[in-house]
Amino acid sequence: MRPARKSERVPAVKPAGVRRIVLDTNVIASGVITPAGPPGTILIAWKDRRLDLIVSPSLLQEVADILRRPKIARTYGLSTDTVAGILDLLDSQALRVPGRLRIPPTARDPRDDHILACAVEGHADYVVTGDCDLLDLGRFRDILIVSPAAFAALLKASE
Repeated sequence: MRPARKSERVPAVKPAGVRRIVLDTNVIASGVITPAGPPGTILIAWKDRRLDLIVSPSLLQEVADILRRPKIARTYGLSTDTVAGILDLLDSQALRVPGRLRIPPTARDPRDDHILACAVEGHADYVVTGDCDLLDLGRFRDILIVSPAAFAALLKASE
């Protein structure tokens, strides 16, 4: 029997001061490809344990699909091993929700609803996205939906 991974349990109560976020796949991919911008700043804050990143199986699959695209790999020099390492890091270190929660159609693009469901299931404080369909919502339930630049500014202000 293998030990339970951190990503298999998402407690409803979080440590004081720790923000829980869901990064849309476009933000994760951008942070991997260009670590100097706001998405990269957010990923570094996660690696430094300044926030909790919540993922679901569908979100991880979407990230894998993006990073494995031949044009992306070729343009940004992402080897198969590099992509596998990134996916393993996300799978092993992020808080992973089962991805079973279904929400009523909410976003203009129904393909974005799994991001909102992941945030609800993981008790997120923020969804960070560059997707206008999600950004235009501004909030879903008690979860704020913000751009990478806005969240990076929030991180900087809380240092």
